Amino acid sequence: MACRARLLLPLVAAACVLAGSWPLPRSHAADASATQASAQGRSFRGADLRGAALAGKNLDGAVFTGANLVGADLSGASLKGADLREAYLRDAKAKGADFGGAQLGGADLTRADLRNARFDGADLASAKLDSARLEGASLRGAFMPGASLVRAQLARANLERATLSGANLTQAVLVEARMSDASLGAAALGQQGPSPATLAGADLSRSVLANANLTSVNLREAILDDATLTGAQLAHANLSWVRARRVDLSRANLAWTRIYSGDLREARLTGATMSHAQCEGTDFTGADLRDTQLESADLNQTIMTGVVMNGAKTERVLAHGVTNLPKALRDDR
Repeated sequence: MACRARLLLPLVAAACVLAGSWPLPRSHAADASATQASAQGRSFRGADLRGAALAGKNLDGAVFTGANLVGADLSGASLKGADLREAYLRDAKAKGADFGGAQLGGADLTRADLRNARFDGADLASAKLDSARLEGASLRGAFMPGASLVRAQLARANLERATLSGANLTQAVLVEARMSDASLGAAALGQQGPSPATLAGADLSRSVLANANLTSVNLREAILDDATLTGAQLAHANLSWVRARRVDLSRANLAWTRIYSGDLREARLTGATMSHAQCEGTDFTGADLRDTQLESADLNQTIMTGVVMNGAKTERVLAHGVTNLPKALRDDR
């Protein structure tokens, strides 16, 4: 009995520090009212804090490794530099909370409300954020390789310079998200369920999406200037009105892709597959289309000034009203 009491004492003490009471009237911290203004630097490793009322608290540098914070209220709390590795934050309320520089590797934030929260420079490697609400959140420079963001809501989120290599963003919503200089190599954004990710209007300039799965993804009006998408899977994607100047799409799969009125000036498409792509009205000025597969592609009304097409396959290409029709297309016609 004494041994069991010694094991429980750290958990009870942790809850009391947060609640400002001793002893706790019920079984865990969720039953207590958190009255202390700060628990900065404290350790709550493995503590049971389900439903804890921690809104607005200063928890900078606190240790919550493996803690149970399911349903906890962390709205507006400051957790800068906190250690939340392997913590359970499912259904937590953390709107406007500051997790800057925090360690959240392997944490479970499924369905958490993280709207307008800050994760700048945070470590979220292999974290689970499925169905999390991250609208307007700041994740600048966040380290998120292997993170799961299936069905996550990231509209207007800031992911500039974030590392999302190998992350799963299937069915995520990233409308108007800022993702310039982000790294998404081998990330999954394509259709693996009822619907793919939505990146309409997102800024992905200078981002790295090499070998990423973007099958059927909505990139309408997205910005991809200077982005790297070598070997990316973009079949059936919507790139209409995209701005992708100097984008590198070498060896990418763009079969059946819609690129109506796009801006692909100086784009690199060497060895890409664009069969059946619908590119009507797109500007390809200065683009490199060497060895590109263009069979049955629609290039009507495109601008092809200075385009290089050596070795391109152009059988059955539609090329009516093309500005500066390349020799390769003239010969095929």
